[in-house]
Amino acid sequence: MSEKPQTSNQTQAKPKPIVVSFEYRRTGMGGFDDTVLISFKSGKVISSRLHTTKSGSHGTRTYLLFPAKYLLYSVKRSNLGNTYIVIKVVQLKEDGALEELQKWELYERKEQKMTLDDLPENIRTLLINNKDQLPLFYYVSDQTE
Repeated sequence: MSEKPQTSNQTQAKPKPIVVSFEYRRTGMGGFDDTVLISFKSGKVISSRLHTTKSGSHGTRTYLLFPAKYLLYSVKRSNLGNTYIVIKVVQLKEDGALEELQKWELYERKEQKMTLDDLPENIRTLLINNKDQLPLFYYVSDQTE
């Protein structure tokens, strides 16, 4: 007689989303800081909540995420117009830590350091497909798409 394998009636606990926040700033003099995350799985910008102070100039952009890899698009512009645009592939760990896997500096101060063509094709495609939701994208996009 053969025995049937035992099956467990235990259900696996669903992973809980992790809160990840980034600084946000928008001054009346051109200063701007923001971070947008794009899902590799869906290929779309992940929805977030923007919490600002009463003036609206400062705050945090908050995401509710599950452990996975994400494309991080970070923009910082000073009131004087010095602009920094960085793209990163990050891994969100189960403990909430963001590990940087790859990084590209596209724009620094007042000059473009890399073009979209310098990026891996999958990264370039994600950025171009979501360009309407990426702040200051015109700094790195010399294409009229």
